[in-house]
Amino acid sequence: MVNNNHKRLDPAPGGFDDLLAQNAGGLDPNDAISQKLKALYSQAEQQAIPDRFLDLLEKLDEVERASKPSEEK
Repeated sequence: MVNNNHKRLDPAPGGFDDLLAQNAGGLDPNDAISQKLKALYSQAEQQAIPDRFLDLLEKLDEVERASKPSEEK
């Protein structure tokens, strides 16, 4: 017996349903996708870099500096 009592999740704002609604208004689907990708990239670009990621980058730099042969003779 199959249980069909699944809750339907509301679509995320700016998701596929929004693209369909924009396309229904005459917007080219590629333009709609392009606009959404540009908006997503812009949001990601404005976010701060997490401290743990900056710490990891610093540790990698330290390892790289330590592994280079010294130029002193």
